[in-house]
Amino acid sequence: MGWTETHRYYAALREIEHVLDRGEEVPWRAEWAEIFGSPTGLGAALARRWRVLGEAQLADVFEPSGTSLDELTRAHPGLARVAATARPLATAAA
Repeated sequence: MGWTETHRYYAALREIEHVLDRGEEVPWRAEWAEIFGSPTGLGAALARRWRVLGEAQLADVFEPSGTSLDELTRAHPGLARVAATARPLATAAA
């Protein structure tokens, strides 16, 4: 994935996360097919983002001053909801 594709990927993820943070459903958009492949691919990308955030920010035995799961959930409520429900978006076209 080149710089342009990477930029589009993360810009789309940020846009989707903002919608999720407002508690709204994210209907599938045709233009995302080029980025994520399918709604399942988008769900995998959102799950990966949540996992990476957790790995990077959560406190552990070696760095107890890190972020708690509650703090991470408050900072990223949409991703937390998707991770908890495994329902990232509606499959209807927008």
